[in-house]
Amino acid sequence: MLSKAALVALLAAAPGAVMAQESITVATYGGEWGAAMQACIIDPFTRDTSIRVVPEPGVSGVTLSKLRQQKDAPTLDAVWIDGGVSEIAAGDGVIASVDPTKVTAVSGMIPEGVYKGADGKIFALSTGFYSLGLAYNARDIKQPPVSWLDLWKPEFAGAVTFPSPSNAMGVPFIVHLAGLTGGSIDNVTPAFEKLKQLKVAAYFDTAGAGTNLFQSGEVVVGAHYASSAYALRDQKLPIAFVVPKEGAIGGDIRLHLVANSKKQALAEKFMNYAIGTTPAQCMAERIYVGPATTNVTLSENAKQRMPWGADGSIKSLALPDWVKINANRAAIIEAFNRTVVAKK
Repeated sequence: MLSKAALVALLAAAPGAVMAQESITVATYGGEWGAAMQACIIDPFTRDTSIRVVPEPGVSGVTLSKLRQQKDAPTLDAVWIDGGVSEIAAGDGVIASVDPTKVTAVSGMIPEGVYKGADGKIFALSTGFYSLGLAYNARDIKQPPVSWLDLWKPEFAGAVTFPSPSNAMGVPFIVHLAGLTGGSIDNVTPAFEKLKQLKVAAYFDTAGAGTNLFQSGEVVVGAHYASSAYALRDQKLPIAFVVPKEGAIGGDIRLHLVANSKKQALAEKFMNYAIGTTPAQCMAERIYVGPATTNVTLSENAKQRMPWGADGSIKSLALPDWVKINANRAAIIEAFNRTVVAKK
């Protein structure tokens, strides 16, 4: 009778012996976004390829810190990072370029979803667009807002919210408002003068905090995310979403390859899968992000809930110039705290 050790050695030497499963580690998001990535991309990828994906949930700033700390020996192989932070990561050299001959599904993407550096090389690919528009309580507000400037209507005083600069869309909101009030990204003073006149209930740092303000009834109208507004509606709350006539402010969730990863080939397979039509459709149906992949068929429900509105497109979104925003971000945040928050 063979000993246990001899039996293990025999099985290991046998043709077709079970090998260790290939795996990669991917930085994802938490909450409903992370759950959607798991259901629409990660689990199907593992099912179809037998490559295990270890998700590492976190916010973009924390992911960037990890990439910097582990630059020469990363534990991450691919990462989802928000727009804005994405450009910083690329500039820091912690992101690997995407080779379209290996990630061939790039050919099926809209131009706005493919991000290139000054050298013309791709550093990120979008897996869905979201937007910041106007959310309001349809039970309390019978005349829907149509413009960003409607937030200043007297009847909304004290029941308004918008994202603080610490939120991903906070600084883009200020810059967009500057453009509507005679300023620009290089001169946001008009936006601050306008915001000082706005009687807010509270600002929010996270989308979840913004949602809580609507759930509690503390606010009835404000700048909020389309996906969050529709999630509230699904909870049978009377929350509606409007794309302002000046355009909703767009952003997206981007996938990147990590520089110096020892599993780049596997990460490229994952990226190629993630930007395919089936994952894009699933993400759009689940959290209502606008597909960056072409030829995606959507249900009527998802069409009505796209970040650009039922009849819009990517062209309907005001997409931030993240390079300029990043160059001015610190000054804008400091000025906001000094001239707006201090006046409340």
